[in-house]
Amino acid sequence: MLGPIVAVTMTVADLGPIEDAYSKYLGYRVVERGEVSADLAAVWGATKVAGQPYMIMQPESGADCYLRFIAVAPYPDYKPFHTYGWNSTELLVTDVDAVNEKLKDSPFEVIGPPRALSSNDDIKAMQVMGPEQEILYLTRIKDENYGLGVAKSFVDRPFIVINGGRDMAELIRFYSDVMGDKVDKPIPVRLSALNRLRGLDLEMRHPLSTVNIGGPFKIEIDQYPEGTADRPVREGELPPGTAMVAFEVPKLDDVPVAFVGGTLVTQSRPYNGRRVAVIKGPSGELHELIETAP
Repeated sequence: MLGPIVAVTMTVADLGPIEDAYSKYLGYRVVERGEVSADLAAVWGATKVAGQPYMIMQPESGADCYLRFIAVAPYPDYKPFHTYGWNSTELLVTDVDAVNEKLKDSPFEVIGPPRALSSNDDIKAMQVMGPEQEILYLTRIKDENYGLGVAKSFVDRPFIVINGGRDMAELIRFYSDVMGDKVDKPIPVRLSALNRLRGLDLEMRHPLSTVNIGGPFKIEIDQYPEGTADRPVREGELPPGTAMVAFEVPKLDDVPVAFVGGTLVTQSRPYNGRRVAVIKGPSGELHELIETAP
């Protein structure tokens, strides 16, 4: 059911620092600016976001996979990795050690230095917190054999999004039984950035699985530890941090989950004349679904 990742939407207090940081240090460029339309905000179930400024940024590689930032009033109490739902976005990079060097004295705070994954030495990643507390994983994959692609620019497209939940079995049921995607068997994996920001043992392992979706993309699903809370969301608004992830689907009429706010055909990126709708996952996280064909 769920296909490739099309865009990751993050809510921020100010677009200016985001544009400066992502263009200067990550090589992303703005490809669209505007204000959220009332029709689109209604589809999201976030009518109060109508009229808010947004920008869409594309990686230097030109991949049709975007980061969208929407300016909203800040959530002062929001803390990354302390709530369920979308918690971070993983971007492909050509050389994670070189990225680490470039990000020194930048608006990106390194919260997990470059390190090979506990489960695979061919994949090396680091984690950073951006200017608005958004969390990014920056990952070098050695070759194409993993089915996730390799970076075509210094910092390239999103290829994994991370969904933290209360119960791994509940997450697996949603993606496998409801949405019909293949889900791998969970394994215990070290989540360094989460451990660091939560004050846990840095080597502590948590149940992790991956959802295999269309193309060189995956959803990582993690079972978050005791003390994690539901994401705070003001009535009629989008969640703080990573608010929503857009996926292609073959046909909206076949989606077996009720839509948050109906459907819409719109010409702006990343829709390009296609129909869009939104559903909620087990933790209230928003999945934006875009039909493959116009």
